[in-house]
Amino acid sequence: MERRKEIYALCQKYDIIIIEDDPYWNLQYPSASALAAKYRGDTALPNFYDRNYNAHGKSSGYEFLDSLVPSYLSLDTDGRVVRLDTFSKTIAPGCRLGWITAQPAIIERLTRITETCTQQPSGFVQSMVAELLIGQQDKDGSESGPKDDRAWKMDGWVRWLEGLRGAYERRMQDMCIVLEEGKYIVLDDADGPDSDSKNEDLSGWEVVSKAKMYDFVWPMGGMFVWIKICIDTHPLRSQVGAEKLCKALWLHLTRKPYLCLVAPGEMFAPTKESLDVAWQYIRVCFAPLEAEDVSAVGQKLVDGFRAFWQKRNPDDIEDVEEF
Repeated sequence: MERRKEIYALCQKYDIIIIEDDPYWNLQYPSASALAAKYRGDTALPNFYDRNYNAHGKSSGYEFLDSLVPSYLSLDTDGRVVRLDTFSKTIAPGCRLGWITAQPAIIERLTRITETCTQQPSGFVQSMVAELLIGQQDKDGSESGPKDDRAWKMDGWVRWLEGLRGAYERRMQDMCIVLEEGKYIVLDDADGPDSDSKNEDLSGWEVVSKAKMYDFVWPMGGMFVWIKICIDTHPLRSQVGAEKLCKALWLHLTRKPYLCLVAPGEMFAPTKESLDVAWQYIRVCFAPLEAEDVSAVGQKLVDGFRAFWQKRNPDDIEDVEEF
């Protein structure tokens, strides 16, 4: 919140509108910082989730919602925040239905634009979500007929969000623990990226070294782990080239027995400058996996990295020019 206050103050100073697109807001992971510190021996970041963010004002009535790092809307005194939310990350992926929260003047203009372009989201999806959350309604907004106890209402909706957050947080933990424990590979001295410059007097010795294949940040929210490929440690780095190796690694991971389809970083690069570095990143999604499969799939990913780092012949690297 302290950082958000500083950012909001800058936006006030330079008259900037904040578009807060936060589809993963309900999926914040309190355990990420402490677990990262445990495995890496670092000082844990401050715990952002051990406080009631609404303690200074009126509570939402739900401990779970009060514990989440708040939206910029909670700071907005000027009407400069436009908040975007969606049901697609919390009800179902195909549920392409969202909503916008902003000051009335902005909403009125967005409504005009909507009436002349998209008109409205799928009527079927709107009806399904409305009945799920609030039950059947008459045209005047009142409940129709007998009380519909099957609707979630607000209490059920918050319970669902809290349970969903917990389920995804456990998947995040399982995936990151496997990645954390497997990010190094042991190489003998002749296998390193600079093996051609080794002193020949050491040829009779068995020298081993530990190389980091990748690194990542423990996610404090969302459905993904971003991995940076440490391609400079690959034995073929100087012969094949870093960018080509990263693309070949992506293909390698899709092959049997690994069968891991990860998202290459280039998909998310919005500018030429970011594209120049995006090739050394991949994004892994843990959300769609069955809970009991996350560790096994994570281990397949680690095994794929290790097998790729054991390639010694440039001819074993797939041709990636067409990709």
